[in-house]
Amino acid sequence: MTTQAESDTNPQRGGSMLVDAHVHLYDCFDRTAFFDATLNNFRQAAQALGLPKDTPGYLMLTETAKDHAFESLIAQRELDGGRWRFNTTDKDRSLVAALGGRDVLTVIAGRQIVTREGLEVLALCCNEQFADGLPIEQTIEKVIEADALAVLPFGVGKWSGARGKIIDDLLNGPLASKLMLGDNAGRLAMAGEPKQFAQARQRGTWVLPGTDPLPFPGQATRVGRAGLVLDGNFNQDQHAATIKSTLETCNTQPKTFGRADGLLPFLKLQIGMQLRKRLRRRP
Repeated sequence: MTTQAESDTNPQRGGSMLVDAHVHLYDCFDRTAFFDATLNNFRQAAQALGLPKDTPGYLMLTETAKDHAFESLIAQRELDGGRWRFNTTDKDRSLVAALGGRDVLTVIAGRQIVTREGLEVLALCCNEQFADGLPIEQTIEKVIEADALAVLPFGVGKWSGARGKIIDDLLNGPLASKLMLGDNAGRLAMAGEPKQFAQARQRGTWVLPGTDPLPFPGQATRVGRAGLVLDGNFNQDQHAATIKSTLETCNTQPKTFGRADGLLPFLKLQIGMQLRKRLRRRP
């Protein structure tokens, strides 16, 4: 890993990087624990993959309209008495997290948008705001117009029935070549992956895994446990642009790491989310 001073004079680097493609940094998370655990998880993943321990780790934020963690990190600038420090790069679409003076993690801005159909669209590598509640095709078009990477993330119970047909139609329609799909570590492993994943890969539409932590304090340490490996030459002054262009020009599905949840963790989190939704609906 290069120091910040070294990257300023030598912005190009080659090799691999680990990318968690679906990250939330909720207000209920202990931020020091979040970044400490993320770095540790990426290092463990690198070791399991046979990569150098200091392989760069990238966090792709997917913030809802109510969340503004990226801006707050810029304003905060440091954590834990300065042990962690943050510096923006790439036209404020990314920030570098330095630990002990060494750049160890990169956070890329991005959004999660809820469509009229109750589906979600991710706008990766983008720091713009998008309106919720628009039809999904119109939402995707707005994401593409903003020069963001448009991703359809898998959601439990959302990719079957009528909404599953919407996903199928999109993957067979004119927008298919500009879309990617999103997997997440909270998916039930024993259920197998959605049929749309295999169909998309056959057509050259890649699946981007991420941890997608839920808004419970204990989820703060999940980030970095699942994701993908990207290889190439990366411009350290343009992190977001480099990741976007690398994904858009991949000829094969990028290698992935991590695994989906077992039955008990899956049920525990799903029950917790249902209880949370019901409590929030109470007057």
